[in-house]
Amino acid sequence: MAEFPTRNDLFRIARDTVLGLNAQLSAQAVQRDGTDVNIMLAAASAMGDAVVGQSMMVCSGQFLDSAEGDALDRYAFDRFGLVRKPAAPSLGTVQFSLTVASITSFAIPAGTALSTSDGVQFVSTVATTFPAASVGPVYVAVRSVLAGADQQAKIAAIINIASTIAGAADGLAVTNSVATAGAADREDDSGLRDRCRRFWTTAQKGTLAALELGALAVPGVVTASAVEVLDSSGRPGRWVQLLIADRFTLALAELNETSSTYDAQSQSLATTVFNALVNVRCGGMYVQPIVAQVVLLQSRLDLTFSAGVDTASVSDQARAAVVNYTNDLAPGAPFVPADAVSALRSVAGLVITGNEIAVPAGKVLPRAMQVIRSTFDLVTATNQGASVSATTNPDFIITT
Repeated sequence: MAEFPTRNDLFRIARDTVLGLNAQLSAQAVQRDGTDVNIMLAAASAMGDAVVGQSMMVCSGQFLDSAEGDALDRYAFDRFGLVRKPAAPSLGTVQFSLTVASITSFAIPAGTALSTSDGVQFVSTVATTFPAASVGPVYVAVRSVLAGADQQAKIAAIINIASTIAGAADGLAVTNSVATAGAADREDDSGLRDRCRRFWTTAQKGTLAALELGALAVPGVVTASAVEVLDSSGRPGRWVQLLIADRFTLALAELNETSSTYDAQSQSLATTVFNALVNVRCGGMYVQPIVAQVVLLQSRLDLTFSAGVDTASVSDQARAAVVNYTNDLAPGAPFVPADAVSALRSVAGLVITGNEIAVPAGKVLPRAMQVIRSTFDLVTATNQGASVSATTNPDFIITT
């Protein structure tokens, strides 16, 4: 018998019980369809099967791996205070333009209705003014009226103005030079389970893992990676870069494509994430959301020191300089060893030969919408000498 009895199991138990209690009944009479005793036992086993099914449903809802749908929602909220992410709307930027300059200016109000050729509806989220004596373009932020992954709009898809814009000049046209981004379907069970599993490991707010989980709770965000910005000695500098990506960002990275206006378009998502982390980040710590796919880079330094310096301290400063150079790279920008060497020139106590970057041996070029990042642990240095533990003390004073 399985862990929960089937209807056949229940019927067999009832049959054996009845035959044991009444010797005048035959097994054939009980088994034959349509007899009185067969109907009674079949009905009882059907009711028992319904009870078993309900019990299975209740039991499965008590465990994270087996709970589904509404049961998983209750489990996540009761135990972790987490709610399923709703579907997210599509965000983007459109351009209004004219073929002939308007004599007077006119307002394009927030809430102006727009649509694509296939009927996906958008509204402007801010009010703006189309200036006089101009043909544009005038850029306006928009979002889809409905939420869901199917609300994305490809390039040049938003072409219809559904609202009447008072005072607008004849020939006013709208389009979008880049695809919209951020749209996502309602969070599925696997995504909610993953956030539940990570809850206790990130219960202490302000950690890098907690910042990542806080960003993942924002509808539309599919990946998040937090990287500390270091001071000149390799200590945390009260500043964290939070690299986030939505489906559109990952698609651009996969296709190795970019757009000159995507930074402005993705700013809405970055602002939403920034505001959502108010109760997650540490007080006084700045969190900078950047929309890009992260590629981590390992580096090895081959250093030469001036005589008489604390080589461990200078090594830490050199590693921090390379980390900060790497973490200042913009999305799509390459890691250039010569530029990293230039960053090392500010470290007192180093003798710069030009060959300090042993690994990587050449430029590292990310794809479009990817960004290269590093951490203190990913940068090693030869000839470090003594332990670096002294320089990790927050009260340590650098004398070099």
